[in-house]
Amino acid sequence: MSVFHPVSAVKRETSRRSASDPHPHEPVLITEQQVLFSTAAAAGTPARHNAIAMMSNAVSSVAEHWHALAARRRATYYPPRCSYLENSLMAREMDRL
Repeated sequence: MSVFHPVSAVKRETSRRSASDPHPHEPVLITEQQVLFSTAAAAGTPARHNAIAMMSNAVSSVAEHWHALAARRRATYYPPRCSYLENSLMAREMDRL
Protein backbone atom coordinates (compact mmCIF):
# COMPACT_ATOMS: atom_id res chain seq x y z
CA MET A 1 0.00 0.00 0.00
CA SER A 2 1.42 3.39 -0.91
CA VAL A 3 1.33 6.37 1.41
CA PHE A 4 0.98 9.94 0.19
CA HIS A 5 3.60 12.34 1.52
CA PRO A 6 2.78 16.00 0.82
CA VAL A 7 6.43 17.00 1.29
CA SER A 8 7.58 14.86 -1.62
CA ALA A 9 4.93 16.45 -3.84
CA VAL A 10 6.21 19.91 -2.96
CA LYS A 11 9.76 18.85 -3.74
CA ARG A 12 8.72 17.51 -7.13
CA GLU A 13 6.95 20.77 -8.00
CA THR A 14 9.97 22.87 -7.04
CA SER A 15 12.30 20.59 -8.98
CA ARG A 16 10.12 21.01 -12.10
CA ARG A 17 10.24 24.79 -11.71
CA SER A 18 14.00 24.85 -11.20
CA ALA A 19 14.61 22.61 -14.21
CA SER A 20 12.71 24.94 -16.55
CA ASP A 21 14.14 28.22 -15.17
CA PRO A 22 17.66 27.75 -13.74
CA HIS A 23 18.25 31.47 -12.95
CA PRO A 24 15.13 33.33 -11.82
CA HIS A 25 17.02 36.63 -11.27
CA GLU A 26 19.77 38.57 -12.99
CA PRO A 27 23.41 38.02 -11.94
CA VAL A 28 24.67 40.37 -9.24
CA LEU A 29 27.72 42.50 -9.93
CA ILE A 30 30.02 43.20 -6.97
CA THR A 31 32.42 46.10 -7.46
CA GLU A 32 35.96 46.36 -6.15
CA GLN A 33 34.86 49.07 -3.72
CA GLN A 34 32.30 46.73 -2.18
CA VAL A 35 34.91 43.98 -1.81
CA LEU A 36 37.36 46.37 -0.15
CA PHE A 37 34.68 47.71 2.18
CA SER A 38 33.53 44.25 3.27
CA THR A 39 37.14 43.11 3.79
CA ALA A 40 37.87 46.15 5.96
CA ALA A 41 34.71 45.57 7.97
CA ALA A 42 35.60 41.92 8.57
CA ALA A 43 39.20 42.69 9.56
CA GLY A 44 38.26 45.22 12.22
CA THR A 45 40.46 47.90 13.67
CA PRO A 46 44.08 47.25 14.60
CA ALA A 47 44.94 46.93 18.27
CA ARG A 48 46.00 50.19 19.90
CA HIS A 49 49.31 50.03 21.71
CA ASN A 50 49.36 52.72 24.33
CA ALA A 51 51.90 53.47 27.03
CA ILE A 52 49.87 51.96 29.87
CA ALA A 53 49.50 48.64 28.06
CA MET A 54 53.23 48.55 27.27
CA MET A 55 54.19 49.30 30.89
CA SER A 56 51.78 46.66 32.19
CA ASN A 57 53.25 44.10 29.81
CA ALA A 58 56.81 44.98 30.88
CA VAL A 59 56.03 44.74 34.60
CA SER A 60 54.25 41.40 34.22
CA SER A 61 57.11 39.91 32.19
CA VAL A 62 59.67 41.03 34.81
CA ALA A 63 57.53 39.55 37.59
CA GLU A 64 57.29 36.27 35.67
CA HIS A 65 61.06 36.21 35.25
CA TRP A 66 61.65 36.82 38.97
CA HIS A 67 59.17 34.12 39.89
CA ALA A 68 60.94 31.63 37.62
CA LEU A 69 64.33 32.51 39.14
CA ALA A 70 63.01 32.11 42.68
CA ALA A 71 61.61 28.69 41.82
CA ARG A 72 65.01 27.59 40.47
CA ARG A 73 66.94 28.92 43.49
CA ARG A 74 65.10 26.83 46.09
CA ALA A 75 67.45 24.45 47.88
CA THR A 76 66.91 20.76 47.50
CA TYR A 77 65.52 19.18 50.62
CA TYR A 78 67.55 16.29 51.99
CA PRO A 79 65.82 14.34 54.75
CA PRO A 80 67.82 14.09 57.99
CA ARG A 81 69.46 10.82 58.92
CA CYS A 82 67.94 9.20 61.93
CA SER A 83 70.45 8.13 64.58
CA TYR A 84 68.74 4.80 65.26
CA LEU A 85 69.26 3.79 61.59
CA GLU A 86 72.96 4.66 61.55
CA ASN A 87 74.17 1.21 62.63
CA SER A 88 72.08 -0.64 60.07
CA LEU A 89 73.14 1.73 57.28
CA MET A 90 76.80 1.31 58.18
CA ALA A 91 76.41 -2.48 58.26
CA ARG A 92 74.80 -2.46 54.81
CA GLU A 93 77.64 -0.34 53.39
CA MET A 94 80.25 -2.62 54.92
CA ASP A 95 78.57 -5.67 53.38
CA ARG A 96 78.73 -4.02 49.94
CA LEU A 97 82.51 -3.70 50.23
